[in-house]
Amino acid sequence: MKIVFVSNFINHYQIPLSDELYKLTGGEYHFIEAEEMADSFRKGGFADHERPYILRAWKSKEERERAFKLAEAADVMIAGGGKFILPYERKRLKHNKLTLEYGERPLKRGFINAFSPTNILTQLNYHFFFYNKPFYKLCVSGYTANDMYLQHCFKGRCYKFGYFPVIPQQDVDAVLHSRGKNQRVKIIWCARMIGWKHPEMAVLLAEKLRQSDYDFEINMIGSGVLKTQIERLIHEKNVSDYVHLIGNYPNQEVLKMMAEHDIFLFTSDRNEGWGVVLNEAMGQVCCPVASNLIGATPFLLKNKENGMVFESGNIHSLYDSVKYLLDNPAQMKQMAASAYQTVNAMWTPHVAAERLYYFCDALLNNKPISYEEGPLSIALPTG
Repeated sequence: MKIVFVSNFINHYQIPLSDELYKLTGGEYHFIEAEEMADSFRKGGFADHERPYILRAWKSKEERERAFKLAEAADVMIAGGGKFILPYERKRLKHNKLTLEYGERPLKRGFINAFSPTNILTQLNYHFFFYNKPFYKLCVSGYTANDMYLQHCFKGRCYKFGYFPVIPQQDVDAVLHSRGKNQRVKIIWCARMIGWKHPEMAVLLAEKLRQSDYDFEINMIGSGVLKTQIERLIHEKNVSDYVHLIGNYPNQEVLKMMAEHDIFLFTSDRNEGWGVVLNEAMGQVCCPVASNLIGATPFLLKNKENGMVFESGNIHSLYDSVKYLLDNPAQMKQMAASAYQTVNAMWTPHVAAERLYYFCDALLNNKPISYEEGPLSIALPTG
């Protein structure tokens, strides 16, 4: 099977899945970069990757023409990342060729996003050219299906997907045992300090936990425009003995620190499209406490089974979730182990690639399949 993946540019979250697809197809896989990576992404830590399957269509007219030919001839095309994918989709769907579009939720700010030029162009193409074609949606958010159904598209054709970082093999009992040496319950927060990541929630949580006489520490990794404000809030709330701003670290160092912490705190609001840091924390046997509106939350977490889910922006809900874990340490450990099992058994690059391959093969042979849970299971509106 020949598979082509078209996106703006390849990033470190897409490499593991692409490597697996390259193996599965016996080298009949290509990733087409439609745009050159902007300097802002490089400054943010994104690296250029070299793989035999990467084709950089932005480099020259010849490469762009080659990219279109590959995309048109492939058995399957997966595309996502902006309006630039529309010419690729038009070429294929004109000839009824299997095409999968992947994406996070388009209406992050609510229905106002429906009137953005990109969304209007996308919807016009869907309803006038792509409707009833072999066209399916890979939902990289638990809320993508909601936004699709609101706009009357991809009904019955939405499937769960995501980002798939490599999950390390862990001795779960050993990891949990090593944390028993911690003198205090250790909580980690990791994100840019910007508005929709809500770093203030970690500080407000610390204030309520201190008032309830819990023994804990919250280590906050990251920096950003709100850092000075957060430093000030820490002193105002008298929690400097509990909350520590420890700056930025390379990803591998962050993972090591996650493995030393009991709880991973994820406070973003609906603007968090997926939130791959949740996969990573679960892969380090952390017990996650995550906002219900984060894209990955509905797909990865079941409340009180493999983590805690709190109402986005509600400090009382967040406090109740963390308090439950502190009051029930055995259950906290069990949830951490279950969190690891979730990402290690089902949300890995290998599982996602294998399911995607067989899903597409079944569609090509007019025998559609889906899975009961996890990647390529049916995605429905959440409420």
